[in-house]
Amino acid sequence: MITMKKTELHNLISETLNEYMNEAELSTGDNTFTIRVKVNKNPTKEGIKIQLIPKGGTILNDPDEKNMASEKIQSAMNNALDKYGLQVNIDPDIKQSTDNPNVLGYYIPITQFKNLITKALKGE
Repeated sequence: MITMKKTELHNLISETLNEYMNEAELSTGDNTFTIRVKVNKNPTKEGIKIQLIPKGGTILNDPDEKNMASEKIQSAMNNALDKYGLQVNIDPDIKQSTDNPNVLGYYIPITQFKNLITKALKGE
């Protein structure tokens, strides 16, 4: 029988999840992004934080272009997540999270996951 300390198991699971989450990519048109998913611990925006980090030559310096791209991606994510009762919000504080001005930021409030779990447990 193999025994493992709780901290070792926690670290193994965290490392494995980080590998999977950091490997995800999204391509939209001519742009490719690495998807980073983390827990947002900000008490006013508790939930899942999603960052799309541009790869290659993707540059979104023009604020209008960045807003348009961000809104299109938000709409696509919301359409895909609607069947789960989840909606993505644009993170207005993305500039505080990264030095890269091209990163697009979103979050899903934790309350939406609570509702999802509650419905699942009730069999809805």
